[in-house]
Amino acid sequence: MKRIGIVGLFLVAVFALSAMAASSASADLKAQLKGGGSIVGTTFLSTATLPLLITHNGSTVHCKHATNHGKFLTATLGDILLRFLGCTALGLKCNTTGAGEEEIHLPLSTLFHLGLAHLTSTIGRIPAVAILLGNTIEISCQGVPIKVRGSVIGALQRNGKPVPLNTAFEDVNLNFQQTANGLQHLRLILMPGTTGLTTYDLEANVNNAANFELASEVVNALLDGFTTSGGVATQIELVEP
Repeated sequence: MKRIGIVGLFLVAVFALSAMAASSASADLKAQLKGGGSIVGTTFLSTATLPLLITHNGSTVHCKHATNHGKFLTATLGDILLRFLGCTALGLKCNTTGAGEEEIHLPLSTLFHLGLAHLTSTIGRIPAVAILLGNTIEISCQGVPIKVRGSVIGALQRNGKPVPLNTAFEDVNLNFQQTANGLQHLRLILMPGTTGLTTYDLEANVNNAANFELASEVVNALLDGFTTSGGVATQIELVEP
């Protein structure tokens, strides 16, 4: 299966050039099957190499690979099972409870939500996905605890540019980048059915520190293998009715 590695932070310039002014109207970004069919029940796969979790102070959880499996529950929302493989931090092997050695698992109850990300309160409308962790993720690195909580926003891209709307595709990149240690590139998002921007941040606590600190995920994942609830390979498209 194809895997795509981390890209540089040239994304800031790319998004700035392609961004449009945000309006006060609600976001109606939705996913559908090619031609307009319901996407409910459609599943997909995702792979990535060298995902990183970086805290504001520079502590890093480094993984070799990530494999994911997602399912659309509605046209804007779904579940995703995340598995990070070959994970280490501070020179120690890391895993979540019940996972294999050097494996960090996030349960299928982890939610993803389509929306329009923004660089500022007035510039944006970038097709994106917010990963909502829900519960705090507890990682043990050979006895050293790391806790991760919050949410993180990634841009949906094709060929390094925001994915075009009303255009069917069979694969798409979900790109998470940072502008500095622990500062996620995209932090603002307009969710479908809302009229205001929501701020999402990821936070981490390393070795029972006094406080959580900002953290960022850095990875460019490939989403593909879109399959209908009936088991048929399909293409999907994003639309804004």
